Amino acid sequence: MSSYQVTADPATGELLDPLRTAEGGFAMLALDQRESLRRMFPQVDGKEVGDDALRRFKTTAARVLSPFASAVLLDRPYAVTDSRPETLSPACGFILAADDLVQPPGEAVVDTGLDTEVTPEFVKQVGANAVKLLVLWRPDGREQERAELVRAFVAVAREAGVASLVEAIARPAGSDVWENQADRHAAILDAAREIAPLGGLIYKAEVPGYAPGDVSRVREHAELMTDIVPVPWVVLSNGVAQPDFADALRAACLGGASGFLAGRAIWADTVADPDTDQALATRSVERLRALSAIVAEARGS
Repeated sequence: MSSYQVTADPATGELLDPLRTAEGGFAMLALDQRESLRRMFPQVDGKEVGDDALRRFKTTAARVLSPFASAVLLDRPYAVTDSRPETLSPACGFILAADDLVQPPGEAVVDTGLDTEVTPEFVKQVGANAVKLLVLWRPDGREQERAELVRAFVAVAREAGVASLVEAIARPAGSDVWENQADRHAAILDAAREIAPLGGLIYKAEVPGYAPGDVSRVREHAELMTDIVPVPWVVLSNGVAQPDFADALRAACLGGASGFLAGRAIWADTVADPDTDQALATRSVERLRALSAIVAEARGS
C-alpha cells in the first residue's frame, strides 16, 4: 500500500502545497488550543491564568517552532487579529481555526460551531493558507446537522480560495467515556465514513487503533482509514501519551496517513516549565524534528 494518497485535482494540489513538507507530506503544528491550554498553566492564587498568558505562549511557541513545521494552526482571537502573525516563519504555512468551541469551565469541548468572525474576507485579510474546523462526532442521529456545519465551513474555504481541514473527534453517545477500546476504535472509523466525504481537502483524525501504551493495531486501522477517506489524512496527538506518539505516527504513516497536525505531544509539558522558552527551544524542537523525519521517511518508502 502506498503511504500517501494522491491528490488528483491540480487545483487541490496547489491549495495544499503551502502546507506540505519538501517531501510532500504534512508536518503541521497545532497551537489553536484555547481553554484546554489555559488549564495547562499552574493556577495563581487559586485562579486560572488570564488571556495574556495564552497569547504569550502562542507567540513564543510560533516563533520558536514554526521554522521546523510545514504549517502552523492558530486561532482567533488569542493568536490572530488583523494580519498574518509576524512570529510565523516566512516559509511556514498558516492555518486559521474557524471553529467556535463550546467548552464549559473545567470541562472538555462539548460542541462546536462555525466562528462567524472567520469570513472569507477575514481569511484573505490575515493571509491564511487554510482553515480548520473541529467536529464532534457521536452516534446520536445528528448526521444532517454535522453535514450542514461542515458544508458551510467548506463553502467559506472555497470562497476564500484556501484549503480546508476537517477534524473529527469521536465521542460516545451521552458520555465522554468509552466502555472499551474496541468501541472507540470502531467509532473513529465510523466518524471518518460520515465526515471525510463532506468536502474537506484534508481530514484530521485521532490515531486509529491506538490504546495507551499499545500501537500494535495502529497500522491495521490506518489502512482501514485510508480505504475510507477520499483525501489525504493526518493524525492529531490529543489522546495519545507523549512517549507513544512517535511510534503511533510511524505506524499510521505506514498505513497511509500523510503526516500529522499535532500540538500536545510536542509542547504540552513546556507550558508549566519554569523556563518555557528554553523548553520549547530544546525538547519541543527536538520532538518536532523527529516527527517530521518520520513523515519524510514514510514519504520516501
